[in-house]
Amino acid sequence: MTNQDMIRRAAALLRPYQTPQGRLFGDVAAVAVSASGKVFDGVCVDTASWGLCAERAAMAAMITDGEYRLDRIVAVWRDPATGRLSILPPCGTCREFMRQVDDANLDAQIVLEPSRAVPLSALLPEHHWPAPIDMD
Repeated sequence: MTNQDMIRRAAALLRPYQTPQGRLFGDVAAVAVSASGKVFDGVCVDTASWGLCAERAAMAAMITDGEYRLDRIVAVWRDPATGRLSILPPCGTCREFMRQVDDANLDAQIVLEPSRAVPLSALLPEHHWPAPIDMD
């Protein structure tokens, strides 16, 4: 699956729904490809008690299927005013979640443009557990 295929698949998942209370579901969608090549989808869920980004939703589906190693992931959002599609980089929580699921995910490719992806490690540069300091 190419980056463009992933972007198209994620765009097809977009089904924004706003509740009467103003909460928004499904306006961001993600596609994750595991290291074994399986494809997983997810959309964002915004509730008053908890929020789930589309990337973590896709990763949760991946984990549910017994997969933990990520090969590539992309998230998209469509501007309701213009209809234009944008690729969104993962938020800090999603970046850290990907890393904590499996340290090998630091090598996973994060799609930032149709023809450009970078490893998660480039977006999470200070990910190593710090060394103890000597205060003496």
